[in-house]
Amino acid sequence: MIRRSVIKKNINTSQIHHVIGHNGSVFFKIFFKYLIILLSSLLIFLLLKNYIQWEYLPWIFVWIGLILFTKFCIDFFNIYLDALVMTDAGVVLYLWEWLLEYRTETFDRDRIETISHNQDGIWDKMFLRWDITIRLEHGIEFPFENITKPKKQASKILQLKDRFLLNKDYQEDTVSDNKKFDVLVEALWEVVKDYIDKWERNKNDDFYEDYDYGWEEEY
Repeated sequence: MIRRSVIKKNINTSQIHHVIGHNGSVFFKIFFKYLIILLSSLLIFLLLKNYIQWEYLPWIFVWIGLILFTKFCIDFFNIYLDALVMTDAGVVLYLWEWLLEYRTETFDRDRIETISHNQDGIWDKMFLRWDITIRLEHGIEFPFENITKPKKQASKILQLKDRFLLNKDYQEDTVSDNKKFDVLVEALWEVVKDYIDKWERNKNDDFYEDYDYGWEEEY
């Protein structure tokens, strides 16, 4: 998938878990806009051709068509590549702005407090599209417009958040257990070390006592 590949390359993350893009209806406006301009240009060309006998006239409109097509592709990808991305590092708002320019905003999943959605106008209801808003702590909001199935997308985000928190708690518990184990090992080592030192001292005392006793009898 082109969008996932481009996003993965630009945000430099090890794994992308989920990508939320725009509803397909947002591309209709762009398509019809450039279709009308292209048909108007063709109509103008047909009218001028009957009155202007100029060999370069067709080439002018060919270049106009190529420029329109290039602009259509740029505008299409500007919308197509916009996405909310769930990654290992957190949630990334990825916005493609112009050609090779893009902007990202990242926030941790455990900062998410609520996710809401709403429709704005008859066109949203007709095309079954919603605007979603992710509210973070301290009242910070991240809106993302024109998506499909907002309840399903919100549920997916919250599931990934819960999974992240469970993994985080598990890692913290593991670190805590490891620290406790290290303390226990260190304490046991101190006990064993004291026992070995005491045993060596007793052994040396017994040796010197035996040595002195043998010397007195010989004398």
